[in-house]
Parts: sequence; C-alpha cells; structure tokens
Amino acid sequence: MKTWKKILALAFGGALALSLVACGGSSGSAASGDSSAAASGDAGAAAAAAGDFNLVKDGTLTVITSADYPPFEYMEGNEIVGFDAALIREIGSRLGLEVEIQNQAFDTLVTAVAGGSSADVAISAITIDPERLNDVDFSESYYDSNLSIVVLKDSGLTAADANAAKEVLAGAAIGAQSGTSGEAWIEENLGENPYTPYQETPDLLNQLRTGAIQAAVYDQPVAEAHVNGEYSDCEILTVIPTGEQYGIAVNKDNAALTAAINEALEAIVADGTMDALLTENL
Repeated sequence: MKTWKKILALAFGGALALSLVACGGSSGSAASGDSSAAASGDAGAAAAAAGDFNLVKDGTLTVITSADYPPFEYMEGNEIVGFDAALIREIGSRLGLEVEIQNQAFDTLVTAVAGGSSADVAISAITIDPERLNDVDFSESYYDSNLSIVVLKDSGLTAADANAAKEVLAGAAIGAQSGTSGEAWIEENLGENPYTPYQETPDLLNQLRTGAIQAAVYDQPVAEAHVNGEYSDCEILTVIPTGEQYGIAVNKDNAALTAAINEALEAIVADGTMDALLTENL
C-alpha cells in the first residue's frame, strides 16, 4: 500500500506540473528566493486585497465538501480533515485567505457553487465531467482515480474485470452515492438492475452489510481505505478503469479565483508540498 502511494504521488506530481506549465503557469522551487510558492501566494493575496475575487465572505474562502469520504474528507471529532481538506487549506493560505469548510450532501455541492451565494468553491473528490462543467468551472485536475465495485467477502462473487462484473451482477441490487460518477456508471452499464442512491458512503456500506444491496460502486482509493479499515468484511470485486480526474469546483463568474487556485496548485506541486500532503493523508 505504501509503495502504491509513493508511486502515485510521484506520477501525480509530475503530471500536474506538466499540465499547469502547459497552461502558462510558472515553475520554481520553494527553496529559492523567488519561489513559485511565494509568487503564487503574493499574487493571490494581492488579488484578494484588490477585490479581484468574488467571495461570499471578505477575506475568507468558503468551502463546501461532503465529509463522509475518507481519506479525502471526513470528520475527526468536530473537524473536517483528509487530503482534500488539507489541500484546500494550503491553497487558501497561499492566497492569503482564511478557509472555512462546511459539510453538506455531495449531490448539492455543484449546485451550491453555481448559485454563488453560499460557497466559493467545492472540493470533495469531485470528478470533472461535461455535465458539471455546464454549471461550474473547475481547477486543473489534482488527483486521478478509478471506480471500484465493493461486495461482501462472503458473497461468493468473483469477476476478473468490469465486463465480467456486469455479467456477475446482472439483476443484483446495486447502490451508489447520489450524484456521483458511480451512480452514472451504474445507470450506463447496469441500468436494468434494481438501484438505490444513498446520501453518504457509510449508509451505502451499511446497506451492503444488511443485504439490502449486493454491490456498491464508488471511488477506488476510498474503497481501499474502507476494506482495509472499518469495513474489513467487504472486498473490492474489481476496479473499473475510468481514468477520472478530481478538480475544485468554482463559480463560473469567478475566473480570477480559478486562475489563482491553479497558480497555487502549480506551486504546491513544484515545491514538494503536494507529495507531503499525499503521504500524510493517503
């Protein structure tokens, strides 16, 4: 598991750096006097002070997430923690902004950001897709993922790949979190199956345990955290290689904020902070 994380961190960091540089971003090292991290932070703070950002609350980046998705976002006591939470706090710091993270249902996040009155951004392992791009803008991708199908260990189900899984699960009751790419995959590939949407992944997995559903479809890294932790009675039937990319959702009227977030992401990759956040949280 640790080896996989290390490989992912290295590959991800290189890919994002290339992507952002190709989009016209600067590069540099945090150790240098004219580091990209410092430049990005200064630029972001200056833009915020000048009022270039349309913020719900002056001086504060108001963030929404669905804190039921470890290791990306989850509750630890009364605090929202996880990789996404750590990343957006780092971005806010580099933009010279306080960060307030609020918890709400996943299927309301994009709509809330599009509305522009209650949240500036959403970060919650949100896959960038054409439908969501109709409503909001996204930052550059900061994480690549796939989907997985989770079943109980004693289910007797086996499948070598996603195509085999579709045959094995024909007619079975399936669940996913409402508004997610897992739900979209079920609708496209298992549309004739009995399907139930759930607001949070714990609800999804608890229903799997009770037998109300026979399989759950959601993101691979989260599924791995679950089956290697508190849901050790479950297992991944197979991985669905969707090649999804997560992005930070931003209101379409806030182009300056999107640009500043992308600059901050570039700096976070360039100075090694991204690798550190991945290691600490994934």
